This record gives sequence, C-alpha cells and structure tokens, in this order.
Amino acid sequence: MKITLADDQTLSLFPKFGRSTGPRTTGVVHLSDIYNDILSKLYPIKYDRTAPMDVVRVETGLVFENVLEQGLAEKFATVRPGEIVSDEGIYMSPDGVNPTLCAGEEYKATWKSCRHGLTDEYGMPLSGFIGWFIQMKGYAKWLMVRRYLLRVLFVNGDYSQPMSPKFLTWDIEFTDTEIDENWTMLVNHGHEMGIL
Repeated sequence: MKITLADDQTLSLFPKFGRSTGPRTTGVVHLSDIYNDILSKLYPIKYDRTAPMDVVRVETGLVFENVLEQGLAEKFATVRPGEIVSDEGIYMSPDGVNPTLCAGEEYKATWKSCRHGLTDEYGMPLSGFIGWFIQMKGYAKWLMVRRYLLRVLFVNGDYSQPMSPKFLTWDIEFTDTEIDENWTMLVNHGHEMGIL
C-alpha cells in the first residue's frame, strides 16, 4: 500500500463556487465591510483586520453552510435568496430564508466557545458574537422578517475535555426598533467611512 498526503486544492473552489447562488459581487459595498469596520474599532485586538485570514477556517465554514443549506432546503424548503441590495447600495448575502417558519436563517461554523452562550445576563450579545447580531438585524430589515434562526457549529464545543463539537440553534425575535436602529447605525457608519 502506498499513501501520500495530497495537496488538495478542491476546497479553494468553495469561496468562488460553493454558494448555490454563485459568487458575491466584487467592487461594491457589502454589509460585512461596514460591520467589520465597526467591530475593528470597538475591539481592535479581537477583530484585527490586518491579520491574514485563516483560509482553512473560512473554507470549513463554507462547506458547513453548503451541507446545512441542502438539508434545510429538503426539510423546510429553505432557500438562499441571493444577493440583496439596499436602497443605499449596500449588498447583502443572507444564508437562507425559511418560508415554513417565516424566518431568516444564518449559519456559522466557529472555533469560539459556546460555554457562556451568546448573551450576557441582560440579554446583550457577548463581544465575540456582536457581529452576528448586527449582520442578522441588517438582513432582517431587507428580508422583511423579525424572526431569525441562528444555527451554529461550535467546532470545539465549550472546550471542556474531552472536546467535542456542539451544534446549537437559537430562535431569535428582533423588534422593529432594534432592526431600524441597527440599520441607521450601519448606514451612518458607512457614511463616516466614506463608502456610502
């Protein structure tokens, strides 16, 4: 028997071709451009935008999204809506719309811990998860939904020994005020950045 470690470039195709709706439009303002800038200013060490992106983790997340997307399409007729463009010209790529539950869907694969949940004792997102909530509320505005399902694969679970993955789903109901205030913040920040 001969076993050789292969230099498999297959996964590198996922960022371009892994999404059922095709690649994201380039050269435009994406919602992530704005909320990532907000996060890098709030938490400069945790959200260091100068650090190189971990391509393997990104590809792992895309593979997870694709598998989950197919399973949810069969169970709930969930669809990936494709790119949405706001009136201000902000491009968004929601993971899914669940017509059975009248909800948006967001999928994450993360190496963060699930030990403390997503929110603090006051119901506010923990710093490591703020970006997810900003993103979901932004999508919620343009999908015209208040309900969002956040489906997360915590690769290392809560980091207790022995480590094992945990897959958790949160059913989130935003208020109209939360959605509108979030959008106002994003648009204002986009103007401050000079990209809107």
